[in-house]
Amino acid sequence: MKFNDYHAHTSLSYCCDIGITPRTYADVVQRTDSLESVAITNHGFAIYFPEPTAWRWEFMTDPAMFDEQRDWGNERLLRHLDAVDEFREKGLRTGVEVEMMSDGRLTVDPKLADRLDVIVGSVHWLPVSWNTGGDPGEILDFWLAHTHRLCQAGIDVLGHPLRWISGQVDGVPKEIVPTIVEMARDANVAIEINAHYIVETDVPLIREAARTGARVTFCTDAHRRDEIGRFDYHLELLEEAGLTMDSLTFWQPSRRA
Repeated sequence: MKFNDYHAHTSLSYCCDIGITPRTYADVVQRTDSLESVAITNHGFAIYFPEPTAWRWEFMTDPAMFDEQRDWGNERLLRHLDAVDEFREKGLRTGVEVEMMSDGRLTVDPKLADRLDVIVGSVHWLPVSWNTGGDPGEILDFWLAHTHRLCQAGIDVLGHPLRWISGQVDGVPKEIVPTIVEMARDANVAIEINAHYIVETDVPLIREAARTGARVTFCTDAHRRDEIGRFDYHLELLEEAGLTMDSLTFWQPSRRA
């Protein structure tokens, strides 16, 4: 059984272990029979913004900040993509994990899209939350609208689809799962099954993807060395959901030859 991991980080992402490089992943691919390829998808906000600025999230509501940082970030991203491409023959692929800012743009320069095998779109922060006094219904509606726009914004994979909302709303409504799967499927976007951040909705999510034929990806979202190439959680999830690998339709990159 061969796995392809389309969501993983190096230390270019501020929240990743120091010292993890493209070579780290290439070495794992080469010595692991069950791992066919890994796409390195560092955070767009870490590529385009210095760390203190990135964690303040102001760029999400003030996209002009991204424009000011574009050239600086593009230079960093191009150096990184060159480093990953050195290991293409050893199973590495290029990518980025992006946010969608308030004007609908993603946190990567579209001029560089032809250098990417995969764009993962994720929600890590929104300008409404429980700790700012947001009403649960308001938070849910805002997140749903944002996720719908994100699926339409040019991403390939919807990263950890229910992670953010699971931390905001006590008991995510069951009907949200088919809504999210339908959003992704209608936009030709894959649903990610993420092993780095596990949520209770993973079982219904994978069952709904299997039922509807929505495309999925099994991703480690590795931030630590011991997460690289580990698909134990995905196999356990399949067993719990009563599914097999053949029950699912797996996404494959088509951006680059």
